[in-house]
Amino acid sequence: MMRLSRHAPRLLAFAISLGVIVGMTLLYIAQPALISRLDLKIYDALLPLRAAPAPLSVAEDSTESLMVIIDIDEASLVAHGQWPWPRYRLADLIDALNRYQVAAIGVDILFTEADRTSPAEMRAALQREHGLNLRFSGLPAQLQDYDRRFAESLAQAPAVLGMYGRFDSPSQTEAAPPDSGIRVIARSHPDDPPFEAQLPVLSSIRQPHKPLRDAAPSGFINVAPDWDGIVRQAPLLMRIGENFYPSLALRTLMRALEIENVIVESGVDGVSAVRVGDYRVPVSSNGMMHIPFIGPRKTYAYISAHDILTGALPPDALRGRIAFIGTSAPGLLDIRATPLDPIYPGVEIHAAVLDAILTQNAISIPFWTPFLQCLGILCIGLIAAVAFGMARPRVYLPLALCLVAAVIFGARALYAQGLFVSPLYIVLTIVAQGASLLFLRFWQEEKQKLVLRNAFSHYVSPEIVKRITKARGDLLAGEERELSILFTDIRGFTSISEQLTPQQIVALLNRYFTPMTALVLEESGTVDKFIGDALMAFWNAPLDVPNHAIRAVSAALAMQETLTRLSVELHAEFGVTIAIGAGVHTGPAYVGNMGSADTINYTLIGDNVNLASRLEELCPQYGVPVIVSEATKAQCGDHFAFKFLDTLKVKGKQQPVSIYQPLRAAMRVSGAGEAA
Repeated sequence: MMRLSRHAPRLLAFAISLGVIVGMTLLYIAQPALISRLDLKIYDALLPLRAAPAPLSVAEDSTESLMVIIDIDEASLVAHGQWPWPRYRLADLIDALNRYQVAAIGVDILFTEADRTSPAEMRAALQREHGLNLRFSGLPAQLQDYDRRFAESLAQAPAVLGMYGRFDSPSQTEAAPPDSGIRVIARSHPDDPPFEAQLPVLSSIRQPHKPLRDAAPSGFINVAPDWDGIVRQAPLLMRIGENFYPSLALRTLMRALEIENVIVESGVDGVSAVRVGDYRVPVSSNGMMHIPFIGPRKTYAYISAHDILTGALPPDALRGRIAFIGTSAPGLLDIRATPLDPIYPGVEIHAAVLDAILTQNAISIPFWTPFLQCLGILCIGLIAAVAFGMARPRVYLPLALCLVAAVIFGARALYAQGLFVSPLYIVLTIVAQGASLLFLRFWQEEKQKLVLRNAFSHYVSPEIVKRITKARGDLLAGEERELSILFTDIRGFTSISEQLTPQQIVALLNRYFTPMTALVLEESGTVDKFIGDALMAFWNAPLDVPNHAIRAVSAALAMQETLTRLSVELHAEFGVTIAIGAGVHTGPAYVGNMGSADTINYTLIGDNVNLASRLEELCPQYGVPVIVSEATKAQCGDHFAFKFLDTLKVKGKQQPVSIYQPLRAAMRVSGAGEAA
């Protein structure tokens, strides 16, 4: 039992460490909203590792990125009229890009209705609303219907239109969803759940105007902002029933590659990747792609639509590149917030998605990430527990910083390989381990101080108690120290006790021991025990007591002086007169906690203890109240006068021991004995 209690602090520390690991694992599984939000911020903090060195420019003929943004900017609106433009002008823009031999065109604009500025639409509206039959003369046939003109241009160019997916009630479906024209092939084990169930499900689609969607394929422009409104991911595929629809970026890539097949890799844990040609895009289990934004807005090259319409660029400036048409004009800007820029054009998000696909730079959060997180919590938690358990509290902070730095370095290294494994929960484990073990250390120290205070407050002075509680280490552990040992005994106590009742004996001893104990404590001594009418005390343990021999002798003499006054009081109360003898010896002894598994006592053993007791027993034989050994006399120096009594052969010692009677300095004698 004693061995178990000795290891109890370590077992408690291990239990707390294990509790922290289990608690943090459960916290990771639960994913509370507050911590998940902090996790997103860590993702944002890692994104600058992929930042581009500088914005790309078409004028530099850079090949670092195939993406280019055709911007319907303020200059374009000033030169070609306010928005919305008539669709013949958009047809001119598509034709111009086609002449520049772009690989594909992604149009980040919704054309869900007919162009009401088209002459054909105006004529039909006037006829319908006012009964007017309006005729246009001299108008070329291709400008009679702007939508038809736009559709013809779309049909001749590698263009992709934007559409918008809805997640609201199916009753709001505007029309039966058309076939997307792509073929999705599943690459999974036959026993795995169907990947269709793992993709986002739309309730309806806001489709392009029918003549336009018949002329060009479409891709949805939806992104997936997180709870804080920041875009960090986007879906690549969504579905309605058995129809699958790609994102604008994915469909534009398919148009550039002239590919109609999409391969979806999935397993028991959900969708893992989407393949288009030679490009493999890792996605989350529900088909979301994490976008590795490489910079703020205008990281990709921006070209004014006015420059395209006027042919201001060199003929080869855009050959083979992928153009996304969007707008940055004030009041028209499709603003999104990204981790690197709170004002990010929506059209550039599609460019960032496609850029990550082409450069194979997408960020992956594999299905085994939760297992790695739990393993990291376990391993790092155990390492932190051992490290904190072996370290002193004052190094907890630098130790914690080193462990946290190592974890963050590991997360950065994985991120550099395209894998995002959040270090948040592992860092929280380190902090929790350090905080809990630090609290345990302080609690154990305070508990030990309380135990020491309670253990010594009754038999050492308050000053010694303070020193003990401030000291470090196991002060109660056994050790051999040089001690000054005092024994006192009441002479003839047996005959005295025969004259008194038991209650009177107890009262007498209490009256006697109270001032005697106070004298020991005043001299910084430790009261060991009371043995009947005998008192045992020692000096220089558990803490060092300077001049302990002098203090022990001073206490013995003070007891005799106090007894002179006390005897008068005791005689008046109990009708008896008492006298005491005291023996003091200085020498090494083993001191510490001793006893059984259930009961222990802080005491001392050794032949020097027996010698001190023997000196006390010799007091009646030599007729003196106090006897000290030669060793004690040697350490007292000139603080007392000493009268030589005898040289004795003591059992257990080879050398004879000289004994002395100590006297106060004012009582120094000469001639009768050896003086100090």
